[in-house]
Amino acid sequence: MAEFAKKINIKHPINLDHVDIRNDPFRPGAYVISLPLDGYPSYDWQTLFDLELWSSLDFWDRKVLAVGDQLKLVTTLNNLQEKLKWLERIVLATNRRVDEHNRNVEAEKEAKELGLGDEMAIRSELSKWLVRRTTG
Repeated sequence: MAEFAKKINIKHPINLDHVDIRNDPFRPGAYVISLPLDGYPSYDWQTLFDLELWSSLDFWDRKVLAVGDQLKLVTTLNNLQEKLKWLERIVLATNRRVDEHNRNVEAEKEAKELGLGDEMAIRSELSKWLVRRTTG
């Protein structure tokens, strides 16, 4: 059975002194910017994040990876503010998917509990039928 996922956000306020910025060794003129998250994303969150990322039309000129409790944005300096806003929208959309995922997990859990209740009722009726059948 699927498990509940926790929402993850970019940690605010960001202490700019602790943001790691490095040259991208594979793309001249590009940088790897490490943005802190408010927790460690679960496998489910990362999967939903990747789905949002891959469905984004703006993904062609940037790359983002969730690594530990950070998002690593690989990009050039061109339109950096716009790219950061885009990344925040991706995180918010991921958290909306987390809400939907958690509703589905809850519904699955309730359906299973109802199913177990039905199974117990059926077994009880079978037991009564067997008792009447053998005693009388």
